[in-house]
Amino acid sequence: MNKHFILGTAGHIDHGKTTLVKALSGFDCDTHKEEKLRGITIHLGFTHIALTPEHTVSVVDVPGHADFVDTMVSGSSGIDAVMLVIAADSGVMPQTVEHLQIMSMLGIPTGFVVLTKVDLVDSELIDFASREIRELLEGTFLADAPIIPFSSRTNEGLEQIREAVLTCTEAEKPQQERDVFRMYIDRIFQVKGHGTVVNGSVLGGNVSKGDKVVLLPEGKEYRIRRLERHCEETDSVLAGDRASLSLPGLERSEVTSGSLIADRTLEATTLIDALLKFFPGKSSLNIWSQLHFLLGTVSQQVRIHLINVNKLRGGEEALVQIHLARPAVVQHGDRFIVRSSSADITLGGGEIIDAHPLHHRRRPEPLIKKMAKLSAGGVEQLIAEEVRKSIVPLTSKQIADRLGVTRERTVE
Repeated sequence: MNKHFILGTAGHIDHGKTTLVKALSGFDCDTHKEEKLRGITIHLGFTHIALTPEHTVSVVDVPGHADFVDTMVSGSSGIDAVMLVIAADSGVMPQTVEHLQIMSMLGIPTGFVVLTKVDLVDSELIDFASREIRELLEGTFLADAPIIPFSSRTNEGLEQIREAVLTCTEAEKPQQERDVFRMYIDRIFQVKGHGTVVNGSVLGGNVSKGDKVVLLPEGKEYRIRRLERHCEETDSVLAGDRASLSLPGLERSEVTSGSLIADRTLEATTLIDALLKFFPGKSSLNIWSQLHFLLGTVSQQVRIHLINVNKLRGGEEALVQIHLARPAVVQHGDRFIVRSSSADITLGGGEIIDAHPLHHRRRPEPLIKKMAKLSAGGVEQLIAEEVRKSIVPLTSKQIADRLGVTRERTVE
């Protein structure tokens, strides 16, 4: 059972995600005045569910409206399982499909489906909706996931949902505690007596109260005054936690899109080599395209250069070089999403191969083979590539900081 575990919601607007989270946790994640007035989730919501007296999991509730996909992606980074919510009286809708595609592309390993509002329809419509959902899930990471009927009026299915969450926490997770501590900042606020507090999902590593951390890509250092997990003070947090860090001296104006907290200085980049996958049915990309790029809380326009093909069509994948408009701190293996340049259509996503590549002005066959090898390889290939790119000798620390890994991983 994983005690450091984050569950995320997904699904179309008005299908009952926030109502379901409230039934599970007792907390209403729609805390902003505008959300109450409009009756929709706009911002990320955070709470936790006590599954047993000893075991609590973090929850990230994401907006379902098409206008807030950027927010949805930032909240989905770092989650360990998804609770896909679909209303029985509406069935599969556009953001149902879009959120499922995004969760698949981000590499979410497990989850389940909740069929909400079952008290509003008859058994025949419930059966029809269940068949429609099973057809949607075919070939995805949720293909064999349970579909649990739920009513917020009667709480039918609530215990089965809690059991499904518990089952998800028993799935094997990668050991990330040895990684570099990284946490994208998705919320920032002031607390009297504690100064500036930042929230986020811990992607790797661990930190303790009193440790020094670095705001990136700005590079400023701060010392942790207080740490919280599940609204309670704690001495340390690690990968799989939703964490709050009190950082005296940090100004709100210093935190921008893509800001993250790390336990060391990591190099920012404006060039990324990646494997890009296009969703089926989407319009094609030419050799050069301008798209909207989302990774963690990074949200910006980028130019994408196709490397091993001249055109990328729906349902296909390609090796690409991504030219960022502003520096960002990312690393090998990070997952990203791309949308149209107007940021209104989700087109696909992929995985970073090299966060500090050379500029590929041409596309020779040796370059394509090298990128494919890096895509299929591990840290050893990345270390060799860093040494090859540099015209001067590199220390293990310099290599580690460029790759965003611990020094120990470069000398194992």
